[in-house]
Amino acid sequence: MAAVSLREQYEQLAAMTNPRRRGLAFEDFVADLFAASHFEVRKNAGAARPRQTDLLASRAGDTYLIECKWRADRADIDDVDSLRSRLRRTSGAIGLLVSVPGFSGTAISDVADHRGQPILLLSGDEIGVLARRPDDLVRLLWRKQQALQVEGSALVDEPAQRKRIRPRRPLPASGSRFVRPSGPDAPLLAFGGGFNGFTFAHEVVDVDWVRAQGSGVTLDVDVPARQERDVLDLIEKLADLGWASPDARWSLQQSRTNWHGFGVAAFAAELVRWRTRAATPDAHHSEEFCYVDNCDGGFYTLTSTISAHDYRRATQTHLSFQLQGVPLDTGPLLQLCRSIGVHDGVFFRSLTDRSRRLIHLPTWMTAAVEPLALVVTPGEDISEGMDFVTGIVIPNPLRQHEWRQSKEWEAAGLQQLESAENLVCDLGEHHLHDQRSYSYRLTKIEVAKTSNGTVFVPGARWDREAGLTEDTPWGDDGDVRAPGRWLFRVDQ
Repeated sequence: MAAVSLREQYEQLAAMTNPRRRGLAFEDFVADLFAASHFEVRKNAGAARPRQTDLLASRAGDTYLIECKWRADRADIDDVDSLRSRLRRTSGAIGLLVSVPGFSGTAISDVADHRGQPILLLSGDEIGVLARRPDDLVRLLWRKQQALQVEGSALVDEPAQRKRIRPRRPLPASGSRFVRPSGPDAPLLAFGGGFNGFTFAHEVVDVDWVRAQGSGVTLDVDVPARQERDVLDLIEKLADLGWASPDARWSLQQSRTNWHGFGVAAFAAELVRWRTRAATPDAHHSEEFCYVDNCDGGFYTLTSTISAHDYRRATQTHLSFQLQGVPLDTGPLLQLCRSIGVHDGVFFRSLTDRSRRLIHLPTWMTAAVEPLALVVTPGEDISEGMDFVTGIVIPNPLRQHEWRQSKEWEAAGLQQLESAENLVCDLGEHHLHDQRSYSYRLTKIEVAKTSNGTVFVPGARWDREAGLTEDTPWGDDGDVRAPGRWLFRVDQ
C-alpha cells in the first residue's frame, strides 16, 4: 500500500470514537504497514494456540508475533507477560507489542531484563512516523532487536529522545609517513589534482588469483549516509570487522588540490579538518574522497561527496567490494549492511573482466627520477626499530601533452591520472632509510577499478638495476611523436 494511503488510514483511526471498532481497524492498519514492507502477514494465525495473537508477519527468515493495543492507558507488564506466554509456544519468533499510548516503566524494564525471549516495543509516535515512511519499518525493527540483544535495552521512540553522542573508539593507525628533503615528516601530502575519483595504493589484492577458472564478484552498497558523522560511523563498523586498517590508502579531493595519506585513523582525523581544505584557492563548495582497504577475500573502495560547510551533508556514499567469489559465510557482509540500514537491493554480481590490469611503461619513461618525497615505514618483527623506504613520490610523467591523444594512451586507461601533479609510487623491494644515495625508476602501473572508484599502484624500482632488462620484449625505443610507435603494453 502506498505511503499516502497509510497516512490517511492512520488519520482516520485517530478520529474514531468507538474503541472496539478502532482496535479492529488498527490491526488492519498494522497488517497493511507490514505488507507494505514485503512481509507475509496473517491475521489470527493461531501460531500460539490455544490463544491467538493478532498478527503473524514473516520476511526473509524473521517472524514476528504482533499484539496491537490502542486504548486509553499504556501497555503494562501484564501485556508483556501475555505476549511472552504465547511466544513460549512458538519456535524462533520475536514478539512485537504495539501500543499507541506507549508503555509503562515496568514494562520497558521487564523487556530489557528478558532478552532471551525477545519482545520489541513499538509506540504510537513511531507508528505515526512509519505511516509516512513505511520503508523505515525493517530498519527500525532491526535497530530495536540489536539494542535488546547487544546492549540489553528496550528501544522506544528512537532516535530523538535516546540518541547520545559517544566518544569514538581509537582506529588503527599507520606508521607510514611522507619524508621530504625539506620540512617535517607528515602523515599526509598535498599536491595538485582535481575531482578524479581515484586513490593510490601500495598493493591491490588480485581477486582473480585463485585456482578456479572465472572472474571474481562485486558487491555494491549505496550507503544511506546523510552527514559526515554517518561516514565516520560506517568507518567504525568496518573497523569492527577488521576491514578498516593501517594499510588503508586514501585521497581527499578539492577542485585543484588533493590530499593523500595512510591508514584509517589518519583518514578519520583528516576528514573533520575540512575547513583547511575549503580555504585553498578556488575551493569548491563540496569535496570528495576515495578510500581503499582490504577485506576478507578481496578489497573495497569507499567514496562520497561531502559539502564543505558546517552541515557537512554527505551524498553519493558508496561501498564497492571486489571479492574472489561469493563467500560461504555472508554473515559479516550481511551484518554490515543491516547495521547501516541497508536491508534490500544488495546483490553479488559476477565480474566480466579481471579486476586488475598491469600496464608496463615504455623504456623512455623509465629514466632515473629524483623523488619529491619518500614513503617511510617502520620495520616489524626482526627488523623492529629500523625504518624502510617503501615508496616514493615523483612528478607525474603521464601529464606530457605530446602523446596523450594517442590510441595507446586511450587503451591503457590512465586518463584519470592526467589531473594528478605527482604520483605516489610503491617500491616492490624496500630498502633501509639511511644516508646512502639511491636511484629510482618508474616501471609499471597497476590499475584496479571498482564500481565507484579507481585504485592506481604505480610501481618503481631502485638502485642501478632499475628499469627494463635486456630481455624485455619492448621493440624499438624511439621518439614518442613518431607515427606508429606504441607506448604501453597492457597485461589483461
